[in-house]
Amino acid sequence: MGYGDYWRAHRRLSHQYFRPAAVSKYYPSSAKSVHEMILALRDTPGRFMEHIRHMAGSNVLRIVYGIEVKPEDDPLIPIVEESVQVFSKITVAGAYLADSLPILQHIPAWFPGAQFKRDAAKWRPVVDAMYLQPHMEVKASFNNGDARPCLLTDVLFEMSQDREGRDYTIDEDVAIGVMGVSYAAASDTTTLTLFNFVLAMLMHPEVQKTAQEVLDGTIGRSRLPEIEDRDALPFITAMVKECLRWRPPLPLALPHRSVADDEYRGFHIPAGSVVIGNAWAILHDEERYPDPDVFNPRRFLDGEGRLRKDVPDPTDAFGYGRRICPGRYFALDVVWLAMANMLAVFSIEKPMDEQGNVIEPTGEYMTGSFK
Repeated sequence: MGYGDYWRAHRRLSHQYFRPAAVSKYYPSSAKSVHEMILALRDTPGRFMEHIRHMAGSNVLRIVYGIEVKPEDDPLIPIVEESVQVFSKITVAGAYLADSLPILQHIPAWFPGAQFKRDAAKWRPVVDAMYLQPHMEVKASFNNGDARPCLLTDVLFEMSQDREGRDYTIDEDVAIGVMGVSYAAASDTTTLTLFNFVLAMLMHPEVQKTAQEVLDGTIGRSRLPEIEDRDALPFITAMVKECLRWRPPLPLALPHRSVADDEYRGFHIPAGSVVIGNAWAILHDEERYPDPDVFNPRRFLDGEGRLRKDVPDPTDAFGYGRRICPGRYFALDVVWLAMANMLAVFSIEKPMDEQGNVIEPTGEYMTGSFK
């Protein structure tokens, strides 16, 4: 989507509901989802990946669409999961030859080299279902007068009001796009960051032990951590930062296109060039982060355990410029709460095989935009 009024309408709506001043009203929903995840992990710890995904997805569905997801076999979750997998595949830079040779977009679908068109035809119904199915459910409830409290209900109410004298109006296709992207982006970023957190705890049990000692010493064992405890627990915040830096969920930022000729360090960048931010390289820059391959949350803390201001935050994990992820504040809140609760209740240990031998994690990843 190019810059212009249409893009600005999407960005304005995203900022309205996910700016720092707005995300605090989502704390109760996030806490509820995290607590449900803790109970699920207690009962079936071997399904931890499924429970983390369910937590992230159900939380965003409740906030955006007011939908209470079923604990088991909810029909919406598979739709969204498949859509996110599609997104991960198609946003890999160079995934299709048409990325490098735009003229190929004009060839027929049956022609060699037009795999992108055949894939698009196969995947479009899945993506459309993710965007439209929950939207139409909420819209029907709104029109019947029994709307559920959620972001989309607020948007539909605003759309129904007299538009005279307002600074801008909201079109329904903009609402559909923003709400759908909010769900997909927020749930997947949260999920992948927490997967990487589990991996880090398996590979660095000494960090886990320190975090648990900090939690026990600060809030005790009579209650679970709350988002209001964040200022008193800088070590947990440092762990969130380090997880994003050590294994960014989007190691290569989404491709951008230059809108004008530019120059960078002597390299000429013509207008229309595809530019890809290498978040992995930036977040593993030895000058910014010494020993970058080592998982070390203390790099973000000073000698007294306070957060340092001279170490760059790993915001590169959320993109760049005007297209940086507007939901990053919400995602950081959920990730912090989930990490703190998991550490307060459980110890994350390496599995064993049938012979009782410890299985060492390889740390290897599958191909895709998200890691």
